[in-house]
Amino acid sequence: MAKKVILEPGRTFSEFSLLTGRTRRKGKISDVSLQTGLAEHLVLKLPLLSAAMTSVTGYEMALALGKEGGLGILPARLPVEEQARIVRRIKEYEMGFVEDPVTARQEATIEEVLRLVERFGHSKIPVVDRNNIFQGMFIQQHYWETEAVSQERVTAAMIPFGSGQVSHCNDPEITVDQAKKLLQSGEQRYLVVLDDQNRLVKIAFQKDVERIKVGSAITTYRGWQDRVRANVEAGADLIVVDTSDAYSDFAADLIGEYAAMKLDTPLCVGNVITYEGALFLMEQGADVVKVGMSSGSICTTQREKATGRAPMTALLEADRARRDYEKISGRGIPVIMDGGVTGPADLIIALTVADAVMMGFYFNRFFESAGEKLDRGGKVTRDEREMVSVATWGEGSSRAQNLDRYGHATRKTFFEEGIEGRVPYLGRLKPALKRDMMKVRAALSNAGCLDLAEFRRRAVIELNSPHSNLIVSAPHDVKEKE
Repeated sequence: MAKKVILEPGRTFSEFSLLTGRTRRKGKISDVSLQTGLAEHLVLKLPLLSAAMTSVTGYEMALALGKEGGLGILPARLPVEEQARIVRRIKEYEMGFVEDPVTARQEATIEEVLRLVERFGHSKIPVVDRNNIFQGMFIQQHYWETEAVSQERVTAAMIPFGSGQVSHCNDPEITVDQAKKLLQSGEQRYLVVLDDQNRLVKIAFQKDVERIKVGSAITTYRGWQDRVRANVEAGADLIVVDTSDAYSDFAADLIGEYAAMKLDTPLCVGNVITYEGALFLMEQGADVVKVGMSSGSICTTQREKATGRAPMTALLEADRARRDYEKISGRGIPVIMDGGVTGPADLIIALTVADAVMMGFYFNRFFESAGEKLDRGGKVTRDEREMVSVATWGEGSSRAQNLDRYGHATRKTFFEEGIEGRVPYLGRLKPALKRDMMKVRAALSNAGCLDLAEFRRRAVIELNSPHSNLIVSAPHDVKEKE
């Protein structure tokens, strides 16, 4: 007989509903912050990490996600030199002007401008007249705070030029360095550049002044020290020990050796799925703990060797471990959920417990992902108009054969723990990410919470029965319009 049998079924995110809390006057969607801290000097504007998968995260994904405030994690399967080179490129990314910004005519309705916001992911749209003379700036958050309705002209919701609230300069020859100084010295998040007749020339954004954050994955196998040194020297903001099962002496040894290196870069260690595994890593000195096994969309670990756990159950157990550890040590350890989160609804439930979430499937579908883009015939294409799907493969698949992650010393012991396939293509990352983060902010507002720390303290979630889940999770008794 097995030493221990757990008869309570494992739970995943979609089985839960978030209950509403009292929404305060200063608790509207626009008031909600999604900022999260993973270490003293590592604070993200969005609680999102892209998976350390070779089909997901390369330079383009790490850059795009980093610019939006998340954290791309470069896979350990990359050669050390290439991984460090990408980190260096991202840290040295130079701010540039938006030379041909998306604009709205002053005759446009607010509804038409909001469609531009949704299509391009820009929360700020300059408003011009037919001669391209700058009239003002439409800012989505400012619009939420007005009483304007969507059928009105955009001029009813924009911040007018000349009101003193629009940062601008009438110097088309302004340099990037000069723009940086202006942005860093002022409170505005953007700088509108006009000519001597107030015609719109270009725009600079404050977020492009800030250094983009990026992380790098390592394994517990020989050579990890060299990989760490190369990536830390290049400027990596987080080192992630990426192993399928981190409840091991190998992970403990690495944590001890990493501490002896006396680096300022925090160390995230994973993955674990039990209370004991999470507590073990915390006691060994991990700065961040990552949770999940066999819940990823491409993972077959459960099918192949019956090992894994439902993601919400694993997350709740890790959270129980961190609360117990904090009582003993006084040290709170951030927890990252990795796997099983496919969209904003799952993400919202995960964030009632986790400090941040790592996703593969979600990010794999965008133009910036590292997977090849395929046309209807399954052939690789570089034409965005022809893209209908994106290649994906697990790190445990035959294509990746990430032996170190899954504990294989040689190829003689290798067997697949992941599949290769394709996912639907969804276009550029930024518009979809903006839309989905709006849903997350809306959920926090419904729960009466202004930030993620408060959300983790106060959120109430309820387990649904299988029948009630069918009722509350999707439309029913109606045929949807095609």
